[in-house]
Amino acid sequence: MKKSERRMILVLIIIAIAVIAVLVNIRNKSNNTDDVVDNQVIEENITQSQEVGEFVQVLEDGTKQNVSDKLAETKTFSNYEVSNIELREKDGKCEILADVKNIGTTKADVVLLDITLLDKDGNEIVTIGGIIGNVEPGQTVKLNSASTADFSNAYDFTIKISEQQ
Repeated sequence: MKKSERRMILVLIIIAIAVIAVLVNIRNKSNNTDDVVDNQVIEENITQSQEVGEFVQVLEDGTKQNVSDKLAETKTFSNYEVSNIELREKDGKCEILADVKNIGTTKADVVLLDITLLDKDGNEIVTIGGIIGNVEPGQTVKLNSASTADFSNAYDFTIKISEQQ
């Protein structure tokens, strides 16, 4: 290969690299513009969703977290104590999470629950079911009950053993 042919190939390679660099740079600038528009839409959605209710705080990821002190109070029913209560909604799924401790002196078998959420005036919003498995005396288990209805703005709740045992 002659020296002039080598130079020509080298020049073509440099031109090809320059063209690719320019195209990548142009593409990145258009993507950054899309990101700015996407961020504006996200901020608008968060602002709109923060207007959700007196007892709800919207977290950065869009989760609606219930902040009612009354709902978070430890509750007792039958031989159980319910504590560390959380009520949150995300992506169309509303769930109640809590610790349930057997405060009785005997092992508790599987129990079906009725969890009734209440508004500030004590009116029933919804009753959802829950299940607690076998629990030894003094043992604490997790309760997780969910629904596709958004009841994240509840003020309080009652919990009892379901009559459908």
